[in-house]
Amino acid sequence: MKGTQPENLRTSGKACAERMGYHWAENTDPTLPFDGLMYRETVMVAIKLKKTRYGIDDNCIIEQKFPEDVAALRTLPLPPYVIRELWIRTQNERAFRRFYILHDTTAEIEENTKEGYRNTHYRESYWKKAPYRIDIPLHKEKGVDTSSQKTP
Repeated sequence: MKGTQPENLRTSGKACAERMGYHWAENTDPTLPFDGLMYRETVMVAIKLKKTRYGIDDNCIIEQKFPEDVAALRTLPLPPYVIRELWIRTQNERAFRRFYILHDTTAEIEENTKEGYRNTHYRESYWKKAPYRIDIPLHKEKGVDTSSQKTP
């Protein structure tokens, strides 16, 4: 008896990007080690998709776990304003874990409210007690002067 076909990793990545409000452009150059670009008004992100058999520990250092993928994203011949991300999906999870790949470090994205993205391993209680939490007003509200407000 045939079951359902497993979902293609690129199709899944494209669908995830579109759910977050991005457009997806497939990479057509096989010499460049990334799967696609997601973009919208002011943001462009180069994405490398990876599927692994086993789960990733919450304290995993991604540069040590996947050094070739991280190095490949860092050496892409793209302008510096193009963000680089490594998306990892494990065999047992149905969601991607997203990692920023910066010039000299990496960081896992826990939550991005603008995109509607929340990591399945997000530790809300930990971040609610974080000592350096600041709320940044992105839009001025009518009648409210935010220039004199102090952040804790």
